[in-house]
Amino acid sequence: MSVPTEANAGRTDISSRRPQTAERARTLAAFAGSATLEMPGDREEQVVPAARAVEPDGSLLLLVPGETAAVVVTSREDVAAVLHLVDVAPVAVPHRVRAHCWIAGWLTIPTGTDADKAAARLAELMPDPTASPRAGTIVRLEVGEVLVDDLWGTGHVEPEEYADAEPDPLAEHEAELLQHLAAAHGNDLCRLASSAGAPACDERVAPVSLDRHGIRLRTGGRERTCDVRFEFETPVSGPMQLGEALRRLLHGVHGQA
Repeated sequence: MSVPTEANAGRTDISSRRPQTAERARTLAAFAGSATLEMPGDREEQVVPAARAVEPDGSLLLLVPGETAAVVVTSREDVAAVLHLVDVAPVAVPHRVRAHCWIAGWLTIPTGTDADKAAARLAELMPDPTASPRAGTIVRLEVGEVLVDDLWGTGHVEPEEYADAEPDPLAEHEAELLQHLAAAHGNDLCRLASSAGAPACDERVAPVSLDRHGIRLRTGGRERTCDVRFEFETPVSGPMQLGEALRRLLHGVHGQA
């Protein structure tokens, strides 16, 4: 099965230390804010899963309407599908869409103990343990092909690479970390961007993405923007190390604009 490609103009930086494409794909699979399940062919069906979870092997558990699951149950052939993930910056910046990821594969229905484990896995993601269970049926998307189009570029990921990769250790906390930096450290961010020669710092500087290798800032306004990335001296393993890594950046480590 093929997955669509999409050009994304305006990428301005190339880094020697960066998240690998497979790692970015696993991060998006777990944490991208928007997901649509597309079932090409005669059905041409698009479904927004009510919940999703990534299994250790990279396959995805999706809670979908019963009629969608019925297509899988009654089909005499493998049911092909594409999960389209869209990632949006958690702070107000121009051009907030940061990434698209397409995960193509085949849908199956967990049965027996697998079904119980799948239900428990999705239940872990309920934000409110007192909330009523969400209606639907669980399907599993077995991964056959992965395409990422993000701030780093466009790249395919082999299923084996995707299965072996781990999501970024900051991804679960990235939104709150970026929102805190934007709200409380605007002057520091502007000074950091200026140290790398980024233009238009007088208009706006905002953090647009954060990973274990570094932080990306976006400067300018609606008419013109520039991204500048700063790398940590060493990759961080979690939020506890991030404060020190950011403090070191403010002491003369230059980014790439």
